[in-house]
Amino acid sequence: MTDAADRVAWDRLRAELDRWPARSATLWWRDDDAGAAAPAFDRLLRLAAAHGTPLALAVVPAWLDEAVAQAIEAGPRGLRVLQHGFAHRNHEPPATDGGRGKPAELGATRPPDVALAELRTGWARLAALVPGRLRPGLVPPWNRIAPAIRDRLPGAGYRLLSSFGPRADGLAAPGLRALNTHVDPIQWRQDKRFGGTAWTLDQITAHLEARRAGRADAAEPTGLLTHHRDLAATAWAALDAILAGLRAHPAVAFPELDPLADA
Repeated sequence: MTDAADRVAWDRLRAELDRWPARSATLWWRDDDAGAAAPAFDRLLRLAAAHGTPLALAVVPAWLDEAVAQAIEAGPRGLRVLQHGFAHRNHEPPATDGGRGKPAELGATRPPDVALAELRTGWARLAALVPGRLRPGLVPPWNRIAPAIRDRLPGAGYRLLSSFGPRADGLAAPGLRALNTHVDPIQWRQDKRFGGTAWTLDQITAHLEARRAGRADAAEPTGLLTHHRDLAATAWAALDAILAGLRAHPAVAFPELDPLADA
């Protein structure tokens, strides 16, 4: 993408935001695959603090390093932790053509009792290491979860399920709030390539416009999904600029996770 394309995309986004009343264009930010110590994780926390933007960390319990846990507990005020499966391990069989197929840790091939027992083990680890930041929500690895497992989450104590794509309803299951993400700057099928500023901005604009026009749930905030482990230098710079530009517009609000989970 060129600078000219980025300017056009910014103009489209600002024109859309100008149609919204003050602080009514709600957004939220989720970052996946947290747990291991890495410079990228430290950079993520600095970026969230610099922009004063609440951040929901999807933490993989089996990956959680104690130093990372301490950094989370001492992190910015709006930082919250959601459980990201257990070990982010694929349990699905290969595709019929021998390819990888669609990976899932909580897919239909796993007995629900086994999957839920593993989730409980992961929850206990998170509760021991990041008790002040943890909230009873689940982010399924690869954003996939079998209905038989999903429907038993409330009985296991979960109150929130977060995946990717516009939600069909405010509840993913009885007693289980749905809060999804909609904007991903990485093109996963293109060698995890950063899609560019314009491509990312256009996703934000499209979801906001769909909310305003009634084609998507107007009450679901537009969700930005990042993966700090996979962001290239150009993606970090773009994310910094995007957060700054969004925060500067009077229509934009980034609520903290707690009220969103209860809405």
